[in-house]
Amino acid sequence: MYVIDGDGSIVKTIHKSKGAVAKLLNVQDRIITNHIDKWIKGGINGHYIFSYELDTIELEKFLEISRLRKFNNNRVWAYNASTLELISDSFSSMQKAADYFKVDYRSILNHLDTDLATLKGGKSVLLFSNELSKPEKYLLLNNIKKAVNETVSVWVYKSVNNKFILLNYNKPTFSSKLEGTKELKMSAKTISRYLDTHKEYKGLYFYSVALEIN
Repeated sequence: MYVIDGDGSIVKTIHKSKGAVAKLLNVQDRIITNHIDKWIKGGINGHYIFSYELDTIELEKFLEISRLRKFNNNRVWAYNASTLELISDSFSSMQKAADYFKVDYRSILNHLDTDLATLKGGKSVLLFSNELSKPEKYLLLNNIKKAVNETVSVWVYKSVNNKFILLNYNKPTFSSKLEGTKELKMSAKTISRYLDTHKEYKGLYFYSVALEIN
């Protein structure tokens, strides 16, 4: 049986029978039968029961499920990493924040409360599960760090008859700046310089998110 402890660590316990687990959790035996070896959301009061020991990949899955359950219904505050001004209003959930920035919810989860500036929706942001106080903002402004080795997808457009045309239909043109440098034969520094600036370079425009084009 697995459960997440208060400090965020996984606690594993071994029991002789389903009956022993049912007695411990104060539920009927059939509840244990219905949950054993299944990834039912929430488990039994946060406890997940298996007839075998979880491997490394399954343990990572368990951690992610538990973290998502803990944080998904929490509000999310997104701040401009340069000024610490609030971006929009607070979001009612991680999924709402993910929808706003057009990213997967896991990206929000991985950067929440880390004090690391990350690129979301073409903006350098800091993400928190609570609203920052003035003293917290003051401390952060002097200690902001960027997420290390963050991969940024790049959408590349060209202008044809005053209309933007994406080089790779409906998908990021390149999965990273490095990939773009090889294909376009230009440096990552050049791509970064023009990314999300709406400025043209050699007939091309670079964005970290897809443009909404009617």
